[in-house]
Amino acid sequence: MTFNINKKTVFLIVSGRPDRLNQINDMILRHHDEAIIYTAPSGNVGMLKNRNAQVDVVITDSEDFTPDVYHMVESILFENKNPNQSIIIVGIPPREEKFIDEIVVGRIYFLDDELKESEFAELLARALNYNSHNEQASFYLRYLATGDMLLKEGEKAEYVYILKVGELQAFNFIAGKKVILGKIEPGEFVGEMAFINNEPRSASIEALSDSQLIEVPIDTVDKILYKRPSWSKALMQTLSKRLKTANKIAGLP
Repeated sequence: MTFNINKKTVFLIVSGRPDRLNQINDMILRHHDEAIIYTAPSGNVGMLKNRNAQVDVVITDSEDFTPDVYHMVESILFENKNPNQSIIIVGIPPREEKFIDEIVVGRIYFLDDELKESEFAELLARALNYNSHNEQASFYLRYLATGDMLLKEGEKAEYVYILKVGELQAFNFIAGKKVILGKIEPGEFVGEMAFINNEPRSASIEALSDSQLIEVPIDTVDKILYKRPSWSKALMQTLSKRLKTANKIAGLP
């Protein structure tokens, strides 16, 4: 099975506060450009909408502001209509222990009611990664919030990436100083040298903006490149750019 990298993500926002519905809607659109968004004023309405649509991510207020929210979440988990669905609950967690297993595996997240945008973007990326990586597929989508690390120098390489949306930066630490190696733009491969050389990561990679990448298990790269000539071309263009950059740094023509 191959993951549909062009599939739009379906969100359901549940809140009894119109201002909160608008706030979360705007945040989603700022950090995710391929979104279909539904809204509901209560948990009961949200439960009905969730049953009638293939929702990927549910974002809801806690019961302090929105009726029947926890009943909705419990019903979603019990019905398990979409096992890959993730849930973000904005507000103070309930006093009694709820959703412990789902919190541990990364399916449910709690976010402070203050709803800081940087924290929202970080949890949104985690929720989307849960949604993507729980499908059995040849490759996946990987989401990063600004400042997230994708790779660390010296790590064992398990995946190769193609940057779909956003901007990344490669760097090394040399004598304790951060040395920028260059920026990575959409369409470029990331982590390809570990695939080619069969060696640990030679650089660290961080996100300069909210980013989406295609993530390919390193042991399937050969097969997927054979099936996707456009990706093979992108790999050659990436390697050409890396060579030109290296020659420029070395002062070669």
